[in-house]
Amino acid sequence: MCKIIVMANQKGGVAKTSSTRNLAYSLAELGKKVLAVDFDPQTNLTISFGVAPAALQETAASLMMKLVMDEALPEKGSYILNIGKVDLLPSKKTLTVAEVNLLIERKDDCLAKLLAPLRVDYDYILVDTGPSLGSLTINAFTAADEIIIPVDPELFALVGLKELTETISKIKQNLNPKVEIIGILFTKCSKRTTLYRQTSEQVRSVFSHLPIFESQIPATVQVGTANSKGLSVMELDAKSPAATAYMNLAKEVLAYA
Repeated sequence: MCKIIVMANQKGGVAKTSSTRNLAYSLAELGKKVLAVDFDPQTNLTISFGVAPAALQETAASLMMKLVMDEALPEKGSYILNIGKVDLLPSKKTLTVAEVNLLIERKDDCLAKLLAPLRVDYDYILVDTGPSLGSLTINAFTAADEIIIPVDPELFALVGLKELTETISKIKQNLNPKVEIIGILFTKCSKRTTLYRQTSEQVRSVFSHLPIFESQIPATVQVGTANSKGLSVMELDAKSPAATAYMNLAKEVLAYA
């Protein structure tokens, strides 16, 4: 059965996109059929796959507008891109226009409608979201089975986390009773620093009611280098600490019941 996993944190710079990209590839390496969905107007996930958004015709942006306007969707072959082991539903910056219309029309289930017919083709659908709790993210939560919260354990790591978890609770109560937070994922970890130790302990204390992945993504330039080359970190260097960490994360995700 397909699971839709959303990467979410309204704080920017916490490696949501990198984690979506690399978890998708790691799950594919473990034999799973995976679709990565760029649901962020910044289009960083699309770019990280080596795809130029401007050249695309059908994207998450155009599809969401069709759903807002109650228009029929095109054949999925017109908007799903095969990028090696992972398929991609790309985005464009015009997704911001769709976001405004979603808000005006008060439509929270458009992404769920878009992804529903795709479930039969995949084991996992991973959705990258932007740094906000706007209508796009609400749509993502409404479509999700599971949510992963990437957290950079630095000075302001806790900023917004309370609001994020409260929003997810409201979504669960009112729009999507099946959705679950399956874990907080520590990213950009410098384990030798005092700040890392203090902040990670604080997150564990304040959010003791939430699961936290054992896998932690190390602070490394390799992730950014891989993104710039349109590769996963495993394709860049399969033996790197970051590649190992994302593979371990994938195994944890597979083990989640």
